[in-house]
Formats: sequence, structure tokens, C-alpha cells
Amino acid sequence: MKKFRNPFSFQVDYDRESIFKVATDKEKEEQTFMRPSTSFFGDAVRRFRRNKIAVISLFFVILVLLAIFIVPIFYPYSYDQQLGIIPGKPVDGSFANLAPFTYCETEKARMAAGEFIWPHIFGTDNAGRDYFIRVIYGARVSLLVGFFAAFIVLIVGTIYGSISAFSGGKVDMIMMRIVDVIYSLPDMVIIILLSVVLNNAFDFEGTPLENVGTSLISIFIVYALLYWVGMARLVRGQVLSIKQTEYVLASRSIGTSTPMILRKHIIPNCLSVIIVSATLQIPSAIFTESFLSFIGLGVSAPMPSLGSLASDAIGALPTQPYLLLIPAVFICLIVLALNLAGDGLRDAFDPKQK
Repeated sequence: MKKFRNPFSFQVDYDRESIFKVATDKEKEEQTFMRPSTSFFGDAVRRFRRNKIAVISLFFVILVLLAIFIVPIFYPYSYDQQLGIIPGKPVDGSFANLAPFTYCETEKARMAAGEFIWPHIFGTDNAGRDYFIRVIYGARVSLLVGFFAAFIVLIVGTIYGSISAFSGGKVDMIMMRIVDVIYSLPDMVIIILLSVVLNNAFDFEGTPLENVGTSLISIFIVYALLYWVGMARLVRGQVLSIKQTEYVLASRSIGTSTPMILRKHIIPNCLSVIIVSATLQIPSAIFTESFLSFIGLGVSAPMPSLGSLASDAIGALPTQPYLLLIPAVFICLIVLALNLAGDGLRDAFDPKQK
């Protein structure tokens, strides 16, 4: 029996197919305005890619990293090779102090005989060593110091700060007082003292650490002993706020162990802050190593670093200013690129940024 309907009613008649039709898939997609779901890190990467300066800086750092590891493989000169010295023959001093992209008389004669001679891109120093490959190795040493120091700070500071904050009470108070004491220690003085002690107490000759030098080893030790305190304080502040959240309290209520809570819940939620802080630690370590190498407390000769190259070039400043300018520009560009990339990561991982 057909249901009677008042013709003056304002209710919608759903039985009339001429009014309502099933929407097609294309029409449903046209009504979808929400963006695809993404994770926190995926959203951070998307925001980072919008920062063109940070992306260019990161690309420059990656390009430098590729250059310092790939160029020495095919480059014909070595960082310690003195081109004018051949065993059993007189020293050829014409290889010393060559300008960029120039050849000495010996090389010109060999080229006239049909031999191919690789150009000296940045010229040579006063010992006849190719300056380009020395700058490449200097950048390698400086960047390795920076990344190694950031790794030490990342590991020690994260573990120490998270344990201090999660333990609380007297444990937190004692651990933070230790941090305050370490903050008061003069790092430069300790580096100098450690360098003297290691130089007198240990003999690294014939070992892989011979070219590194006691001064650089002392820098690594000081970073492991002193420079992690800033990271520890930062992580402690993050953990203090995270450990009061509901999911952490729920984990503790069901009997989850403290190491498991730190590994599964707290540290992953602090990871963005940790990454940004570690990234900004790299240029600081590079600048510190360059400064120490400049005053003679860096790597041992003939292994170069950007700071030692700048220090050695001071004597040739009136005649060859580019020997000082090239490593100084490399230091500035690398530190600037790392700082800009770190600022971009900080903005990308900040949840308050839109």
C-alpha cells in the first residue's frame, strides 16, 4: 500500500530517484579537500623543503662531503707529496709557490714532449705540495672532527640528560650539580694540558693515530668530557615535560621498565630537538678545531686542516694572499652552510611552525 504524503509538506522525499542519485567516484574525489595523511617526520621534511636557503646549504654540505672522499681517489697528487723532491736527484725548487693553474719549467718541458700534466688548481705552497689536494684533505679533517664531536655530544648528552630527568629527586639534583661543575672547567686549558700529557706519555708512531696527532686526540677527549653538558640540559628539559604525559604514565602503570620507556616513548619524542642541537654542534666543533690548528694545537704535520693551512699561509700573505684566502673561505662557507641547514631543521621540526 502506497504511503500517503501531504503535498504541502516540506520534508524531503527520498523515494524520488529524479531528485537523488548516487554520486560517482569522480564526484566523490572532487569533494575531498583534505591532504593525504603524513607522519611527523614527513611533515617536517615537507616544511624543510620549502626553506630554499636551508636546502641549498644542505646540498652544499653534501657536495663538500662527496668531494673530500671522492676527489683524492683519482687526483694524481697527494697531500704530503713534494713535487720538487726526487730521491737521488737535486731538489727542483721551481715547483714551489706556483700560482693557480700554472706550470713550472720542468712541467712545461714534459708537456712539450707530449706528456699530460694535471694542472695545479690552487697552485702549490712553499714546499712544492699541491694546494688543492691539501685543502681537500683539510676540509676532510675539519668535517670529520665536527661530525665526530657532534656524535659524541649526541650520545653522551642524550643518555645523561634522559636518565637525570626520568630519575628525578636526589639523582637528578646530583647529576645536574655535576653538569654545573663541568660547565666551569676551561676547555682550552684542558686541551693544552691533555695534548702535553699525551705527547709525553704515549708514542703513537707507527699507528693510525700518528697522522692525527696528540692535539686532535685531546680535542676528541675534551668533547667527550665537557661539550655534552649543553645537550644534557636540553634533553633533560624535554624529558621533564614528556614524562608527565598520559601515555608515559600508562606505561609505568602496567609495569614497563625504565629503559624501555626511555627507548620507546621518551627519546623518540625528543628526537627532533636532539637532531637540531647536534646539527648546530657541528659548525661549533669545526670552528674550534680550526682555531686550535691555527695556533698550532691541531693535527700533526704534514696532515693538513683548514686552520693549519691558514696558519702556514700567514708568512706568504704579501706575495700569495690566496693561500690564506682559500682555506678561510672554505671555513666560512662550511660553517655558514651548516648553521643555515641547522636553522632550517629547527624551523622544520618545530610543531608551532605553520
